[in-house]
Amino acid sequence: MRLGLLALLLFPILSDASVWLKQHYVKSTGTTEMRTEFILTEGAFPEGKPQALSGSAAYYLRDREGHVSERNISSAVVPFEPPYKGNYHLFVEERYVEAGILHVLLAKTRSYNMHGNISTSLASEIRGKTIGSYYGKPPLPEIPFEIVMQRPIKHHHINCCIYSGDIARFKIYFRQKAQQNIPLTVVTQTGWRNRFLPDDTGMIAFEIPRNSYADIHTDKRHKEWMLIEAAYTEAASGVYNSVPYTSVRYTMSIPLSFHSSPLEYTSELSGFFTVLGVMLVFSLGAYYHRRRKRKTPTEIWFDDDA
Repeated sequence: MRLGLLALLLFPILSDASVWLKQHYVKSTGTTEMRTEFILTEGAFPEGKPQALSGSAAYYLRDREGHVSERNISSAVVPFEPPYKGNYHLFVEERYVEAGILHVLLAKTRSYNMHGNISTSLASEIRGKTIGSYYGKPPLPEIPFEIVMQRPIKHHHINCCIYSGDIARFKIYFRQKAQQNIPLTVVTQTGWRNRFLPDDTGMIAFEIPRNSYADIHTDKRHKEWMLIEAAYTEAASGVYNSVPYTSVRYTMSIPLSFHSSPLEYTSELSGFFTVLGVMLVFSLGAYYHRRRKRKTPTEIWFDDDA
């Protein structure tokens, strides 16, 4: 009974549980500055609790130039203190054997380091903030199973973010080769969930939903979250940490934020001017109609000598 309960907690894709990297801001020691760290979180997205690690988890950090640094972590808290400003990809890999299955949990996210040094590479920093700097990156050789976000299809002119209504596109790689038969699961913070299959080229595409209606007039920076997940089981046997296994199950997750579509502001502004124009035309028509109906006064003369 305990084994079944433990397996339920540790199979994130088979149940409603997931494992992902959650961004967290904390104050630096002795200062008022905020620094970024990530917590490996498990549970029902977007809530959850820190994921217990076996002590042999690997942490990879890829910088804007494609250089990869590696270290081992034993805590669910993943530090994020790169020396330079720019976009970075973070990867955490945890392995354990349970019920004869080697589980390879992979969590990935992208973050922009705001507090690093910019003086040595201004050109790279500028390139790092452009739209194409973090889409379609080649899969990391150290990671056996990876979801890679491709350049989204946008319906607006803003290049910095992704928005509801955009067509998000992904490819799933297993040992650096794009796969055509692995579905992608998408879960939003409001509970919307769907699965998508790749096409013949391995591309998975879907429209980012709008299922939360915050007041965009008072909170234009409001953003929502969704979790991208995929899983694949390989028929392979071996021994890990002196424990034998007969198959390997890979899972990966990527949390992504998205904003309300800028087209909503445009449509609301267009609607305002349309209503204003209709009211103006109606007012002018009513005024002109009243002028036409107004009779010219007739002068009446009285003869006082009569």
